[in-house]
Amino acid sequence: WLNVFLGGKRAYGSSPIIRRVTGCLCVVEAPYPTAAMQAPPEREQSRTIRQCQETRAAAWAGTEATRGPSTSPGAVFLDDAKIFEDEESADEGLYDFADSTCDEPCYRNSAYWMLALLFMLVSGPFIVVSLNGTSRSQSGDFRRWDAMQLQTGPSQATSNVTYSKKVFESIDEHNVGGAALAAIVGLGRVRSLQSALLAVIGWLVVFAGTFTASVIVTRDRDEALIPQDFRQKGTISNVTQDAMTPHGRLWATALGTGSILLISSGYTYWIYRSWAPMMSPKDNPLVTPVLQHTTERWWRTAWATVPYVGFLLTAMIPSLSGVQGYEVALTAVHNICAPLSMLFCVVMESVQLIYGENAFAYFWTDEPTPVYGPLTTFQRLRVVILLECWTAGAVFVVTQGYLFFQQENKRYWVALISYYGEVVGLSLAFALPAIAGIEIIISEEKTDVISEVREMALALLNMTESS
Repeated sequence: WLNVFLGGKRAYGSSPIIRRVTGCLCVVEAPYPTAAMQAPPEREQSRTIRQCQETRAAAWAGTEATRGPSTSPGAVFLDDAKIFEDEESADEGLYDFADSTCDEPCYRNSAYWMLALLFMLVSGPFIVVSLNGTSRSQSGDFRRWDAMQLQTGPSQATSNVTYSKKVFESIDEHNVGGAALAAIVGLGRVRSLQSALLAVIGWLVVFAGTFTASVIVTRDRDEALIPQDFRQKGTISNVTQDAMTPHGRLWATALGTGSILLISSGYTYWIYRSWAPMMSPKDNPLVTPVLQHTTERWWRTAWATVPYVGFLLTAMIPSLSGVQGYEVALTAVHNICAPLSMLFCVVMESVQLIYGENAFAYFWTDEPTPVYGPLTTFQRLRVVILLECWTAGAVFVVTQGYLFFQQENKRYWVALISYYGEVVGLSLAFALPAIAGIEIIISEEKTDVISEVREMALALLNMTESS
């Protein structure tokens, strides 16, 4: 305890004060040691005390051989301290992180490759989107009828026209039906904006929560803060398993807070488009997932809840090193919840972009999608970020497989690849709803609700008549 309090890093410390205090304790415990002195029998002793006794006995043996038995205790104490200093210098090798030819340059140039990784992740999506030679379509409110390309058959056109006339005629400031519809649209605006803000804040909290742990494993490499089995595990959960450390507390708080924010946001309903193949203008005149078919609503509800409950359990239940007995249950729950929650999120994001918005099929063109208009810049950004997320996840899985079969991994850089595969993948998974939320914030409507509802009904009337 004294060692840690005064800044030492190991049992008998890297501080000169600790070395001398430890040596003094050894002398006080047995003021008249001899060369033949041994540890007292039937007594449990820590590694520190045993080393103190061995060092003290060796010091007295050397003292009696060179200076005789009349040497003063003060001189022996100084010899004791010197031996402790020499042994600690030799002990530094136990915590040498440069165990392979790649570890040393990796550590020396860590600032450069960290900046390069961050630059690639941030600028990469914008660069890929800019490679598209077509003109950029501006972001807009995708729930407005004039932003949709309704595909209706001749038999349905007549019923849609009749329905649209009734809706259009009922929208008036003195009409109860029109006011009720306007109230629904207005509440939808507020809920969408709130959900977008919560999604953005949740991503920022999770992304910031990885900073301290990343600096420790990459730049600091303090053996007192990094578990000794990090080379074999290579995960952020392994580094932050102790909630009493700063990086452990920050990561647990960040992951838990971000998960709660996304659960409360309901972002799968309020900031994402309805799945195009299930979209019906008659059944869903407001173009919102809230009014979609039961199957889609079930999947969206599970998407907004299940994975983030898993992330909450991951944040609260650590994956400990050297587990014994029932501690295995903690590691099992953590190791099941973390990957399955991540997989659920990324799979549903893929379904949303591929099936629900046709973003992959229309990525390189400005042609209108079957239901909604041309893809926006934010949709294309989400496509690129999703691909980056899958790539990071694949790197993490492959590296974890290597560490599993390589029982004694001594390459620190391999553990770093696994670590950053997990951190990058998790950060990008939380970034996907944040990007969609930014689109909602930027495209916030400037007109009043009554005018918007009138425009929606009029646009529906015009499109159904033309069809």
